[in-house]
Amino acid sequence: MPTQEHMHAVVHSYVRALNAADLDAIVALFADDAVVEDPVGSPPKKGLAEIRAFYAASVAMQLEVELEGPVRAVADEAAFAFRVSFPMNGQRMAVRPIDVFRFNADGRVVQMRAFFGADNVSTG
Repeated sequence: MPTQEHMHAVVHSYVRALNAADLDAIVALFADDAVVEDPVGSPPKKGLAEIRAFYAASVAMQLEVELEGPVRAVADEAAFAFRVSFPMNGQRMAVRPIDVFRFNADGRVVQMRAFFGADNVSTG
C-alpha cells in the first residue's frame, strides 16, 4: 500500500506536470490498466493510450492549475480540490473539481475520478 507521503507527492507531481504541459510526466503516474473518469459520468478512458489522448487534449488548452487546500490521503486513495483555468473564446474559464486517485501496491494511479458539474465552472 502506498504511503500518505507518496500519495501527496504524486498529487503535487500531477499538478506540476499539468502546469508544465508535460504529457509524459502525467502518463507516467498511471498504471498500465488505469481508468480515468473525467468528469464522473462520462465514458471512462481505459489504459495508457486512451489516457494519453485525453491528457494531450487537456494540456493543449494551456492549463493553469493550483491546489485549493490540502491533499486528503488515506488507505490507497487521495482526494484533492483544485482550480483549473484556461483560455476559451477570448476569456478565462475556471473549473473547480475534486479529483480522487486510487493507487495500486506499486504506488501508481489505477483510477482517477473527477467530481465537478456546471456549478463548478465559471468565467474569469
